[in-house]
Amino acid sequence: MLYAFTMDLEHIETISEQEFIDSSVRALSERIHQNIDEYGRAIVGLSGGSTPRPIYSALGKCAIPWDKVSVFLVDERYVGADDTDSNQKLVRDTLLSSAPIPEENFLFPDTSLPLAECIHHYELKLAGMLSAGIPHIVTLGMGDDGHIASLFPPVSDSAYGDHLVLHTETDRFAVHDRITTTMVIIGSADRKFFFLKGDAKKQVWEEMMADKEDLSRWPAKAVLNLGGGVLVSYWS
Repeated sequence: MLYAFTMDLEHIETISEQEFIDSSVRALSERIHQNIDEYGRAIVGLSGGSTPRPIYSALGKCAIPWDKVSVFLVDERYVGADDTDSNQKLVRDTLLSSAPIPEENFLFPDTSLPLAECIHHYELKLAGMLSAGIPHIVTLGMGDDGHIASLFPPVSDSAYGDHLVLHTETDRFAVHDRITTTMVIIGSADRKFFFLKGDAKKQVWEEMMADKEDLSRWPAKAVLNLGGGVLVSYWS
């Protein structure tokens, strides 16, 4: 496991699948403990996808005072809560299957509502959760096209505006309608954890770091420019 620091980015580079999971869990757990020690609670925003699934499962088994942890989704697909594409289902099946986080401490978009109402309702609830302070942690991946959360390039100016939650659309995946938090949420987090695995992700990350295009092309650059970035990678 190698550590490097660049542009206020901590890079934890691992050499196996298990080390990738273990290092990710260790980094998250240590940060959650630190937030609880400093602030009495930890507010954690989680992204979906296949990469963080084993990380969330293992994290849920850690000895953490889970009653002091609040969880929200960084983004969601506009599908039913029990749909296989639902990020809510992912978090419930992994982290929440082991971590005894009180029901009132986690927040998901209510996708049973009409889309506009779902977004408005989630924004209000998030504002309430964050009324006492910024998110302490958000977890992120990055797609082969450079998207993070459900902010797909070219990212509109609204992602950098005043709203906490937006509706976005994509033709690249089966679920077109997405609900995503904006840079108001993602960018303000004290620590932004990127979990990236595989040669394709290494290629897109290196392309982003070398590219001079603006932030509409690479929303992850906006996140990194705000500081507090942590990259855990396994370039298999």
